[in-house]
Amino acid sequence: MMMSRRKFAKLAAQAGFAAVSAPLWMHETSKHAFAQLSNSYKAIVVITLVGGNDGNNMLIPLDSVEYQQYASLRPPLALSRSTCNVLSSSSSGSTFGLHPALRNVASLYNSGKALVVANVGPLARPATKAQLLQDTSLIPEALLSHPAATAQWESASTVALPSTGWGGRIADLIVSQSGSLPPVLNAGPASIFTVGNAVQGIVVQGGRTTTAFPAGMIPTILGIAENDSQSSNLIVAEAAKLRSLAMNQQALLTQAQSAGSTLKTQFPNTAFGVALQTIASTICGRSVIGASRQIFYCQQGNYDTHANQLGTHNMMLSDLDSSLEAFIQALGEMGLADQVLICTHSDFNRTMVSNGSAGSDHAWANHQLVIGGGIRGGRIIGNYPDLDINGSLDLNGYGTWLPTLSATQMTAGIGAWMGLSSPQLATVFPDLGNFPDGAIGLI
Repeated sequence: MMMSRRKFAKLAAQAGFAAVSAPLWMHETSKHAFAQLSNSYKAIVVITLVGGNDGNNMLIPLDSVEYQQYASLRPPLALSRSTCNVLSSSSSGSTFGLHPALRNVASLYNSGKALVVANVGPLARPATKAQLLQDTSLIPEALLSHPAATAQWESASTVALPSTGWGGRIADLIVSQSGSLPPVLNAGPASIFTVGNAVQGIVVQGGRTTTAFPAGMIPTILGIAENDSQSSNLIVAEAAKLRSLAMNQQALLTQAQSAGSTLKTQFPNTAFGVALQTIASTICGRSVIGASRQIFYCQQGNYDTHANQLGTHNMMLSDLDSSLEAFIQALGEMGLADQVLICTHSDFNRTMVSNGSAGSDHAWANHQLVIGGGIRGGRIIGNYPDLDINGSLDLNGYGTWLPTLSATQMTAGIGAWMGLSSPQLATVFPDLGNFPDGAIGLI
């Protein structure tokens, strides 16, 4: 009886010769598996915009009264209305634009392939400003802290030190659909996002981050690890098992990336461009892994713009836009534009009021992007905040907007897109039941 590609991959990984045997089976068997996977494949790509992206200058109100209010609140930072990329529509009937650097993202929005989630942030349950000030336990722990805010977005919670991330918790549920490797793959620094209750994400090495052993050394190293795994010293034995597992997982990933290296799309030669190229090549070679569901994580930027914000923000968003353009092009090349969903996270927004150093400081609710995946784009989900300093949505007098939509509702909408059932969504996103409107709808 012919051995299946998946069984062979697992056996190869266990035996430690996956990379060596690649040429023997990567062609006909993998080609047939690829055809079977193409129609059912889905993947999520989560991008954390590190440091707190200034959403106030990413999504700009363009109607006269609202624009004048925006411009008057941040004289050193306000963008010229004429330079913004005008968005074709919004549910409120108001006119908005994206930052001048987001030309390609705006084009995707206007062609119905991207949307904006407005004024969204970590929030455990709906709450007004009066309720938050009366009961501070409703405010996320360590509000305005970079590490806490990042962890809250990546765990869909309001605790400062979560034990799992929403990507890892989804991975717990879809592990049977991820082939020979875990479903969640990290092309950036370590993140709680990739940690589940049972599944631990693995690092996708590529480009500048590759630290591969010379091929001839792999059998020797694996042999030593196999010998050490039988040690009576439990620490030595477990370390050896982890070493063998990691090397075999990386061998499969290298193999998948090699299979996907035929992409013609050229990516920007930036750290973020390289990360997206690594993800694209892994997706392209997914048949080697046998995955029909995958979750990817990466980071971009440093958006911590306390000073001289305009130039830095333009540079960061230009990198985001050009790298996303290449990634979308690569997905089109693979025929997967409607099967891969991209979304942004960021620590927090920045204050609407400038800080006097041509920058802005840490705030709360922000605007996020969702791109691709066959979504019903060309719209803004949620409500743009009223720009009233000390008003009902300003927490502290600096334009620190209270969320009118929870990060839990946004991320649960992505989970629903991935195919999670209502009970599964309740498991992955325990705070979702606190919101009567439930998860956002992407389709």
